[in-house]
Amino acid sequence: MKISIFAALVFAFGAIQGATAQGADEEPVNDLKAQFEYLKDRSNNYQDYKVVRKSALDNFWESVEDTLTENRAEISSLAKEVGDLEKQVADLQKQVQERDLALSEQEHQIEHMDFLGMELTKGAYITYTWTIIILLLVAVAFLWFRFKSAHSVTARTLDEFKLLQEEFEAHRKSSREKETKLRRDLQTEINKLEELKGKSKP
Repeated sequence: MKISIFAALVFAFGAIQGATAQGADEEPVNDLKAQFEYLKDRSNNYQDYKVVRKSALDNFWESVEDTLTENRAEISSLAKEVGDLEKQVADLQKQVQERDLALSEQEHQIEHMDFLGMELTKGAYITYTWTIIILLLVAVAFLWFRFKSAHSVTARTLDEFKLLQEEFEAHRKSSREKETKLRRDLQTEINKLEELKGKSKP
């Protein structure tokens, strides 16, 4: 019974002293840890316990709730900012993909080209082009040699034809001369025969 009365007196003394101290000193407006330390320092001790006023606990809890509300609002704002940033990142990634696709298409168009209905790389196009050019040059050279050979044969044939024609003309001239001579000789013989016939008539 004496111990209970002593405890009650100590508690009352501590409450009065705490009220006096709290009335004298204002509670600092600071973070929760500072307020908690302030509350613990300003509270009275009883054995292993701290005697804390209910109003001080209520004030501390209000500070806790205010801090939680502020933190929740800040978290919500940050979450909204994160969402906006994620949306911006998604838009940027989409733009980058579209740009990469456009660059890939441009690179494909630069590196490829249509040739006779076929899509070829520039290297293959150059190879095919030079192959065709070389084949055309070989064909032109072959046709040129064939033309030169044919022209040589034609010139030789023309020379032979001219020579043959000259021989033919000479033979025809000689034949005409012989024919003319034969006609003259025949006419001479005919004339002689006519003369003989005229002399043989009475």
